[in-house]
Amino acid sequence: MLNKAEHDAVRDAVAAAEARTSGEIFCVVAAQSAHYGEVPFGWASAVALAAPPVALALGVRPAALLAAFQNDWVAAHTAAISSAMTTALIGYGALQAVLFVAVAAVASMPAVKIALTPGSLKRSQVHKRAMEQFFARGLPALEEQAGVLIYVSSAERRVEIIAGEGIHGKVGDATWNRAVASALERIRRGDAAGGLIAAIEICGAALAEHFPADGERSNRLPDDVAEI
Repeated sequence: MLNKAEHDAVRDAVAAAEARTSGEIFCVVAAQSAHYGEVPFGWASAVALAAPPVALALGVRPAALLAAFQNDWVAAHTAAISSAMTTALIGYGALQAVLFVAVAAVASMPAVKIALTPGSLKRSQVHKRAMEQFFARGLPALEEQAGVLIYVSSAERRVEIIAGEGIHGKVGDATWNRAVASALERIRRGDAAGGLIAAIEICGAALAEHFPADGERSNRLPDDVAEI
């Protein structure tokens, strides 16, 4: 996701920011925050349920669709189907099955799946994964809870900033929202490293203001960005 030069640039930005504060900044870049396996099936079910009634309203008849998909087995048993209603129901079911399989296949393609995933679901999953990383990296255990996690989820093109209670209680949401906006502005232009650096500078300034450096830098967490 990031090349060596970008890793070096982000690491230097973290080191420069942390030189001015006793707090810690840690960056994580994830390829994707969730698999969203339910999305293709949700879309396939919705289309399979909704499209046939629309087709009927437009004059498409299930019996005609059934004829188009007939195979030897159906042909051999056509004489046994005495009811027009039965034929219509079979055609309706065939149309739903074909639509379900086709939509599920298309919606399972990675780029299509991400595009079809509701924004609220992406927000929820990115936030959940960011919180997992915040705790996994030990940021809540830092002295005075002056730790900040900057989490970028590439596939969703979303950024989450999770801050310890110590620093969050002093700056509130406005600073983090500004850092997220600055990061996203660059990430959406294809500059992931630049987005991270912009967020690091804003978060670093907040940490330096409220938790200035108090001597030799302890550097309890690596400066390099972690890719997952």
